[in-house]
Amino acid sequence: MTIDVLHPLVQTLSKSEKRYCRLMAGRQGGNKGFLQLLDILLRHEQMGQSLTDDLVAAFPGQTIEPARKHLYHVVMQRLRQFEQLKHVDVRLSHLLHDAQILFERGLVQFSQSQLVKAQRLADRHERSFYAILATRQQLEQGVRGQFDGLDEATLANQHALVRQQLERAQTALNHAALYETLLFRYQTKGTVSSAAETLRLNDLLLEEYQLLNRQKQRSFAIQQQHLHFQSAYFRMIGEGAGSLRVYRELDDLFQANGSLWAEQPFYYVQLLEGILFDLRMLGQYAEMPYYIDRLRAIGIPAQGLRQPVPYLILYYSLLVNVDQGQYTAAYTLLQQTYLAADRALFERDLNQLALPARLDFVLLLVRIDLGIGQLSAGLQRLNRVLTLPGRSLPRTLFVQSRLLNLLVHARLGNADYLNYAVRSVSRKLHTMGAPAAGEQLVLRLLNAWLAGRLGAASLAQIDGFVGSPADHQLLRNLDFRAWAVVMHT
Repeated sequence: MTIDVLHPLVQTLSKSEKRYCRLMAGRQGGNKGFLQLLDILLRHEQMGQSLTDDLVAAFPGQTIEPARKHLYHVVMQRLRQFEQLKHVDVRLSHLLHDAQILFERGLVQFSQSQLVKAQRLADRHERSFYAILATRQQLEQGVRGQFDGLDEATLANQHALVRQQLERAQTALNHAALYETLLFRYQTKGTVSSAAETLRLNDLLLEEYQLLNRQKQRSFAIQQQHLHFQSAYFRMIGEGAGSLRVYRELDDLFQANGSLWAEQPFYYVQLLEGILFDLRMLGQYAEMPYYIDRLRAIGIPAQGLRQPVPYLILYYSLLVNVDQGQYTAAYTLLQQTYLAADRALFERDLNQLALPARLDFVLLLVRIDLGIGQLSAGLQRLNRVLTLPGRSLPRTLFVQSRLLNLLVHARLGNADYLNYAVRSVSRKLHTMGAPAAGEQLVLRLLNAWLAGRLGAASLAQIDGFVGSPADHQLLRNLDFRAWAVVMHT
C-alpha cells in the first residue's frame, strides 16, 4: 500500500479511531517505526513536498517500507475491530465463521445453533445471500454427518428456502440494475429531450413494471428500489411534482422500517436529497429547512457518508438563500460554516466528493461571488471548472459553466472576448445536439447585449419564457433574470 493511499486513509480517521489505533498499536512489541509514520501522516493534512521531506528525514533509504506495510496492517486490523459490531454483514460473517470452527471441532449442535442465528438475522435484515450461505452450510454439514437427525421433509424445506432466497436476491439485483441504468442516464444526460429518448425510457419503465408484478411478496428493499426508480423516472421526464409525491411515499416507507436501513443510511440520505432537489425545483423553499434539519440529525456517519452529508446540508442551505437573491445571507452562512469547522479539513472533505457534486458546489460559490459583486473572484473560481475536459462533465454542468462564463464576462464589459466566445459556445452546443430553449434564450439575449439592444423587452422575454423544467432550472442556476436586470440598468 503506497503513501498515496495510506495518507488519505489515515486522514479519514475520526478522533476516537485515532485514539483506538494508537492505544492498540502501542501494545505491540518490536519496532515502533510505524507509530512515527502515523504521527507524520496525521501532522500533514495535505500531501506535498513538506510531507515528502519529513518522510525522507525520518526514514532514510528503504527503511520506510516495513513501517508503511505494518501501519497499513495495523490501521485496517483496528478499523475492522472498531467497526465489527456496527454492521449486520460483519456479524453475519462472524456467525458463519464461528459455525464453521465449531463444526470442525466436533461441536455440531452448537454450530447448528449459530447457523440458525445467522438465518434469523439475515431474514430480519433482508440479507438473502447470507441466508443462502447459512442454509447451504447447514446442508453441507448434514452431508458430512450422513444426514444424522435429518428427515427428507426437512431437507426439502431447506432446498426450497435456498431457491426462494436465490429468487429474491436475483429480483433485487435486477431491480437495482434498472434503477442504476435510469439514474446513470439522468446524471449524464439530464431530462429527456426527444421522442427517441422517451421511448427508451418507457422501455425501462415497462421492464420495471413486469419485474415488480412477478414479485408475490415485496420486501422493504424491493419497495425501496421501486419508489427510487419511480422518482428518478418522474425527474427525468421533468415532472417534479410527481417525483416529490413518490419521495414522500418513500419517506413513509423509511420511517416505518428504520431498523432495516439504520446502519446503512445511504439510501435514506439519497431520499432526503431527492426531496430537497424537488422542493427546490418547485420553488417550495419554505419546506426545505425541515428536511435539511433531518439531514443534520444524521450527524457525521461513517460508511462513505462523512463527506456527502455535511456537503448536502451546506449546499441546500445556501441554495435556499441564493435562489431567492439573498446573496449576503448566503455569504454570511458560508463564513459561519468555515468558522465552525476546521476549514482545511472541511475543504479536503469537499474535494473527496464525486466530481459532479463538487462542481455543483463550486458553481454555487461562483453565484455567491457574483451576487455580492465579487466578479473577479467568481471568474477565478469558475476558471477551475472551465479548465476541466468537457468530456468529463455531465452535459448540464458543461452548459451551465460555459454560459455562466459568458454572463460574467458580459458584466465585466469584455465585449471583444464575447464576440468570439458566444459563437464558440453556440457551435459547441450544436455539436452536442439541438440547443434547448433555455440555452437559446441565454445566447439570444447575450447577442442582444452585444448589439446594444438589451432593454425592457428582454426582461419581458424572460418573464414570459415557457420552457421545460430543465430550461427553468438552467435559468435559475445562472441567475439569469438578475443578470438581465443588472445589464439593462
